[in-house]
Amino acid sequence: MKENIHEDASIIKDSLLKDNSDERQELEQWLEEKHLKEIYRELEKPAFLKEQFDKYSNYSGKRGFKRFQRSVGCRRRTLVFARWMASTAAVLMIALGIMIGIENTRKKEVIPPVASRIIPAGIKKAELILANGQVIEIDKDTLDIQEKNGVNIAYREGSLSYEQKEQTQELVYNELKVPVGGECFITLADGTRVWLNAGTKLRYPIAFVGERREVFLEGEAYFEVTKENRTFIVNTSFGDVCVLGTEFGVTAYSSDPVCYTTLVQGKVSFTTEKSHPIVITPGEQVTTSKSGIVEKRSVDVEEYVGWKDGLYVFKEKRLGEIMKTLERWYGISVFFRQAALQDIPFTGNLKRYDNINVFLDALTRTGDLAYQINGNCVILFK
Repeated sequence: MKENIHEDASIIKDSLLKDNSDERQELEQWLEEKHLKEIYRELEKPAFLKEQFDKYSNYSGKRGFKRFQRSVGCRRRTLVFARWMASTAAVLMIALGIMIGIENTRKKEVIPPVASRIIPAGIKKAELILANGQVIEIDKDTLDIQEKNGVNIAYREGSLSYEQKEQTQELVYNELKVPVGGECFITLADGTRVWLNAGTKLRYPIAFVGERREVFLEGEAYFEVTKENRTFIVNTSFGDVCVLGTEFGVTAYSSDPVCYTTLVQGKVSFTTEKSHPIVITPGEQVTTSKSGIVEKRSVDVEEYVGWKDGLYVFKEKRLGEIMKTLERWYGISVFFRQAALQDIPFTGNLKRYDNINVFLDALTRTGDLAYQINGNCVILFK
């Protein structure tokens, strides 16, 4: 018999699968060994193959051989031969099963398992609502729009910008709506730059008028405010953020119980109807609940604003909270078969533009859970 068991199996496979195998002559020589001829004859029978593979799925070679030793008082030489004979047949059957399976798969349409569906990250897209109510879809196309009061609006490579050509005393508003699974970047008329995350609305003047600059936010955004003598105010349903010139992130989704204001540079104050202004410095955060509870704390800012630079950072964060964040960005819905899974803490980073399967596969490697994907629904279970 040949030393390469896979080559032997390949010869048998070709003879079983092909009507006129070129290896027939070689096979006849190979089958001169009596015990191999018997194996081949059995392998030609479909019923025998099915029966043996069913048996092999629960087979333990070590246990079987020990029972064989105990029940048959054979000499060592006979045992060695019997072991070799059994292992030859087993290896041949495994190799044949793999190769025949591959051969048959090539002839059929390959249907990937449910969990293998790839869900890509969000993309740059938004709706721009002009002062006259006109709605403009923002995606990959370039735009040049003339708004009221001599304000030019341009869209280039995922960036929306406003340029004021003449002075005005009239407040005219536009609104930018970023859907679930989208993002957008905008430069306001004063040069302030804003990154808008998925599921976010920003209402703002096309040109700032008067002694203060004021915008209205629902959702999540990162601001780089151009420094001026005029106060810049971000209004949310939880409270107001007031700055002169600084960098900070605000997470204020109306569907969430808590709002987060996280400072990266400069100084900001946060005010609610029920509280005095709370001033925070870089590395600090104000949390505000719908019930009116306001707290200040020190944080790792990357956990809250890292998304702006393409990275989600999670540190001992509940899986339920993480999946809520990913639902918005990937445009999915998440279902937990066991509610307790939502409380599993997770620490790790996720590249924002990776598909969600990268994160889900990492979760499965913990051994605590598995997942399935059905359309845009991700199902997590023990």
